[in-house]
Amino acid sequence: MKYSVIHSSAKDVKSLISDIKIKFESIEFKPNLGIIILTQTLFDDRDLITRFLRDNINFNTLTFFVDGFGTEDGIFMHGILILLLQVEHKFFITGKGDIEKELHQIAEKIRDHDMALAVYPALYFPGKSSLLKGFIRDKYYWFRYRRCRNERCKKKILQRYSSWIQKERFFIPVNKVLRILGKAQIPVASVNLVPLEVHENTPVIYHNFQAIGRNVLVLAIDDAELHFKDIFPERGESYEETESILRNFFAFRDEVKIVKEGNVIGEINGHPVREYIKRRFELEIEENEFVEKVEKGDFSAITPYGLALISKKTYGASVVGLLASPLNLYPFYLNFDKFFDNGLVIGEIFSQKPHDFVDFGEKMMDNSLKIFFVDSTSLLAYRGETYEVFDFLSEKLKEKFLIIFTSLPSARLDDMPDKRFISEIEPGIYFFGSGTSLLLKFNLNS
Repeated sequence: MKYSVIHSSAKDVKSLISDIKIKFESIEFKPNLGIIILTQTLFDDRDLITRFLRDNINFNTLTFFVDGFGTEDGIFMHGILILLLQVEHKFFITGKGDIEKELHQIAEKIRDHDMALAVYPALYFPGKSSLLKGFIRDKYYWFRYRRCRNERCKKKILQRYSSWIQKERFFIPVNKVLRILGKAQIPVASVNLVPLEVHENTPVIYHNFQAIGRNVLVLAIDDAELHFKDIFPERGESYEETESILRNFFAFRDEVKIVKEGNVIGEINGHPVREYIKRRFELEIEENEFVEKVEKGDFSAITPYGLALISKKTYGASVVGLLASPLNLYPFYLNFDKFFDNGLVIGEIFSQKPHDFVDFGEKMMDNSLKIFFVDSTSLLAYRGETYEVFDFLSEKLKEKFLIIFTSLPSARLDDMPDKRFISEIEPGIYFFGSGTSLLLKFNLNS
């Protein structure tokens, strides 16, 4: 396997393009795959950049936006990173049909590969007209939900709303994607793009410089391997043990009872989630303000508050971010069918050192190109101390590594007996609202 890394952090976009063009000329092999990373700071210049790349690249590419990246030269919050590879691979993308059926078909097609990388919008922010359509649906189902006299009726309404919102692909539940692709019985990395800064019709993901919209892109790769970790204590062996771990590790605020179905929460302690967030955290946003912020790119999808839910299957846990929203019902990018109806409202705390995100121990110490996908909330939590991630890797590995700060790295992996990750919410499925990392390794001896 051959590779080369090109990057530029030039502030002026024309200088950035010129820099990349010069570096392209020094490539000494013929790549067949390019993984192109753009920081969010270049979002408004995306058409100019992708037009240049389209004119100069004649092989397969995957392009998406992240919050930052790192190379052997440092960590950058602005710029472009292009990883050029000569590796056996295939792309698969869902279309306009039933997304579950299409994912099952993809799972069959990737069986013979060593691993797969799924990139998709777990949460999609559409344009104004679609947002307004969503608000109308929310009001319709909320009206019917309030008329229910028992929980069975409420769950029936929530399931109908969940089916609609998933059909429209405003939310693509991460654990559903990993369940289905996991049937291929190969490791699956999941990069669930939820941008820190929201714009209309985002996140934007390109395959060969064509936007895939509200679809799941799967890149199947040979001569590669995948590892996962989270930075939290191990899970307990019962609901009570994991609950105690969550209480002691995070900033505990409330123990609550929820009503949920599909990927939608109807209420917390008898209140609409919107009302609960308003009362508990004094956070509120109305429809007009929400639409205006999304249109201007001023809305942030990050919150320090979360609802921790414990899995019935593993006693692991995951966290639902509690974000001020104009919706009465509260959809999320997880299906809640495997979780208990009780939860803990917590505040986020990272007590570990920043380098713990990328410390994969002996798994790092071989002749391979290593790509670390790191939860981008670490940038907010550690700020300037995030540079310790680079210092650690520079000392341990010297070279042959990349860091990508992105949202919610998760995975479907078997055979991980060495640690009882709290983020294992179903057997072999790892997802947490923050504090997770993936290590993707390309074998350089092949």
